Amino acid sequence: MKDFDSLIGIWNEQKTAPVIDHREVITHYKDSREKLSLKFMKEILLMIPALIMMIYLWFAISFNFWTSYLGLAIVAGCCIYFIVIQIINIKNVASSNTLFDKPQDHIQFIQKFRKSRQIQHTRNYKIYTLVLGFGLSLYFIEFFYQLNLVLMISMVVATLAWFIVCYFYLMKIYVRKEEKRFNEMLEDLERLNEQFKDEA
Repeated sequence: MKDFDSLIGIWNEQKTAPVIDHREVITHYKDSREKLSLKFMKEILLMIPALIMMIYLWFAISFNFWTSYLGLAIVAGCCIYFIVIQIINIKNVASSNTLFDKPQDHIQFIQKFRKSRQIQHTRNYKIYTLVLGFGLSLYFIEFFYQLNLVLMISMVVATLAWFIVCYFYLMKIYVRKEEKRFNEMLEDLERLNEQFKDEA
């Protein structure tokens, strides 16, 4: 009988989940959300000088080939696209108030937002990289006739190397960090949601 009581006690201990302080979870979630928004804002602030540079080159330099103007326009378009996407991401994060209605609704929102970010990191990023590379290629036609062959090849190789490093290395680190942040947010919300279910 004593052994049976001991087993019941152990079972009850395992059955009872640790109580989560919902204020701590919400504070942690808000911090993660603000860091995500701040990251998007930093990326916008880094892209704006590149866009200004494209506009400056368009008006300040008289190019010999129309391809240079088209290339600059394409690169500037890529910059604008990037800025607009990040503004939309900031707006989506800032306008999400479902956490204060139902945790389950907010979990679904985070999962949907993470899926849209995955699409941006995969399919959209491939298209973005190809279009940006095409724009730079058109712009480089101008240099082909003005620079010596060794310098021109060096510029092309350096640009290709940068694209490869960004695509195969830096982007993976970027995605991994963002996924970690999303996972932390979801873990806290799911634990909080389970606690609400137990209390209901």
